[in-house]
Amino acid sequence: MSTQTSSLNDLSQCLVDAAATAGAVHADALAVANTGNSISVRTGHVESIEHEDGCGIGLRAFVETPKGLAFASASSSDVSAAGLKSLAEQVVAMACISEPDPDAVPPVGANHPDAGAIADWQHKHPERDSGWTIDAARKTALDCETIARDYSNDITNSEGADASFGSTHVAYAASDGFAADYAKSSASLSISVIAGKGEGMQRDYAWHRAMHVSHLKNTEELASEAASRAVRRLDARSMPSGKATVVFEPRVATSLASHLTGAINGRAVLQKRSFLADSNGRHIFPDFIQIIDDPDHPDGLANRLFDGEGSRCTRRTLIKAGQLTGFLTDRYAAGRLKTVATGHARRGLTGDTGIGPSNLIWQPGQHDQASIIAGIEHGLLVTELIGFGVNGVTGDYSRGAGGFLIEHGQITRPVQGITIAGNLKDMFAGIVQVGSDMTWFGSTAVPSIAIADMTIAGE
Repeated sequence: MSTQTSSLNDLSQCLVDAAATAGAVHADALAVANTGNSISVRTGHVESIEHEDGCGIGLRAFVETPKGLAFASASSSDVSAAGLKSLAEQVVAMACISEPDPDAVPPVGANHPDAGAIADWQHKHPERDSGWTIDAARKTALDCETIARDYSNDITNSEGADASFGSTHVAYAASDGFAADYAKSSASLSISVIAGKGEGMQRDYAWHRAMHVSHLKNTEELASEAASRAVRRLDARSMPSGKATVVFEPRVATSLASHLTGAINGRAVLQKRSFLADSNGRHIFPDFIQIIDDPDHPDGLANRLFDGEGSRCTRRTLIKAGQLTGFLTDRYAAGRLKTVATGHARRGLTGDTGIGPSNLIWQPGQHDQASIIAGIEHGLLVTELIGFGVNGVTGDYSRGAGGFLIEHGQITRPVQGITIAGNLKDMFAGIVQVGSDMTWFGSTAVPSIAIADMTIAGE
């Protein structure tokens, strides 16, 4: 364990002790240290180099009032002994004037990982850097942009390339005696270029992020992906309105996964903000759909042994043979919904806990994207989504889109200036194919997804 992480452990535990001294009956604390570097280049020149190196602490404290438990939270970047004392006193004072919550769940009695599990995790996930230096990242960004600009004479401009890398260290401590920490690193590379001229210009991009530079896509592959996508979109125009099968390529299919996790968020269900609030245990997808939440995957960037409340995280099948197996919950939502906490609490330095998945994996199918397209008489391959026309309460879905027209099993031309619409419940149930091309985007892995009978508003 590094000296930095050891000091973070000390900070989080000292903050919990300071809260108890200030009058808290329960408390939990986070100490977070971030280091990061980013380099932006454009047209062969370095535009900016940024470095971040910061540490912050966050405290959540509970006090007993005549009407029950009340709590408050706050954060600070002052990690001195005086700073810890001041933050603890501030948060306890805020809790004392806060409205009590009869359903509040203090940080006591969570299903924590034991010492053996923590030791095993740290052995499996040792601290390491991202594998880049500033000079190496700068060279990679410049090379990536050069390759993309040289890809074709149709590439007329560049919006630049960005390379970034860094690490995050987190230490958590609670007043029930649990304390643990984890560290992770990542590196990313992105490129965006423009093809064509005047009103016919088209922009596209490519990006990849991984735990270590050795796992990043090849620079030439990433640059060629961005450039070829931009060139393929030249001469795009609208298409006729009507019903059609819509194929979401993996990059845009991530949004479908996001709509699902938002709808099975236990707090959204409690607040009646979910179109899937009455769907627990029901089939909401075809039988061939399976979606997994895996907190320990070699390709995922959201690996974690414990969640924002110190609860142990475990691999869960969220959708099994098309059936929703349960909602994502923290301890508060689980109590209100009268179910078991699933270890999906998310915690920042301040504010109450939220809920979210770790690594979300939409299991792939048997056929590649080309085979799926070959079976479509009339359809649309969506490569871009625009706007945020999604109602999380009703599931109504309407978004601007761009991509490629599918006719008689072939991609015939690029399309833009259209809207695709439906209802997410119907869209989930209407999935007819998932591709074999499962692709990772940070902490989400999805394949191509084909949905029948969506409404297209075009010409």
